[in-house]
Amino acid sequence: MLAGKGKRLLVLGCGYLGRLLVADALRRGMRVLAVTRNLDTLAEVAKMGAETVCGLVDTDAWHEAAGSDVDFVVNCVSSAGGGLAGYRQSYIGGNESLRKWARSVGFAGRAIYTSSVSVYGDAGGAWVDECSAPEPANERGALVRQSEQVFLRGLRGAQATVLRLAGLYGPGRHLMLDRLRSGEDELAGWGDYYLNLVRIEDVVRSIWSCLEAESPVEGTFTVVDDEPELKQEIACWIAEAVGNPTPRFTGEADTSGRASRRLGENGRPANRRISNAALKKAVGWNPRFPSFREGFGDLLKEG
Repeated sequence: MLAGKGKRLLVLGCGYLGRLLVADALRRGMRVLAVTRNLDTLAEVAKMGAETVCGLVDTDAWHEAAGSDVDFVVNCVSSAGGGLAGYRQSYIGGNESLRKWARSVGFAGRAIYTSSVSVYGDAGGAWVDECSAPEPANERGALVRQSEQVFLRGLRGAQATVLRLAGLYGPGRHLMLDRLRSGEDELAGWGDYYLNLVRIEDVVRSIWSCLEAESPVEGTFTVVDDEPELKQEIACWIAEAVGNPTPRFTGEADTSGRASRRLGENGRPANRRISNAALKKAVGWNPRFPSFREGFGDLLKEG
């Protein structure tokens, strides 16, 4: 069943990824229902042509609008904020609400939940995959892993896929590039651990690859580029590309914003290189931007 013209897609959460997915689906001629609490995003996707529901994914507010006429579901909700409570609300509560709706209407289509590589603990820089990675190093990662199980168990009557996303970057989201381009010569944190990254466009392509596969793609897969690299190497490459000095790292945790979510129990981010081999084998997906060099190089070229 191809995700094409006339099919109906339910998108839960319209952040950085959700907005791009909605736009792509509408270009394909799909009917889209987008659920988000962000009023600006609602206005943006409504202008594109999507149906919208303003509300939290973990409530029942969107169930009636979704009805039973849904072919595909992508739950790409982000945290509601407020620390661990926000994680429980958005990720676990959101998938519990999805389970309730799916069972009430007998949903049997294809569903994707975009999880996170935060479920992979520290491996001392070694390669890991969906089967070999250590347990999460913090409670956030444990909550995300629990939310995956809620999703998979709750959608047993459907074709359910978990996609664990690496660090997202792309147009409109490139914080380290912005800092180094502005001439900052000091970055918070450490540079001696591997960053696992993926361009946002490659994530969207991975979603379509799963939704349009000839055979159901069920289980858990990681979406990451081909070449994880030490953060200090990425920073040095960007600094050189923009003609600015090589930055130094403070060796102290950056506890503000998204960076704090990656910290392990010892205050340092988990250090591992994550393989994308399982997704490649399952659906033939390959990243258009196989490493940070192509990804950031393209952003620099586009200005």
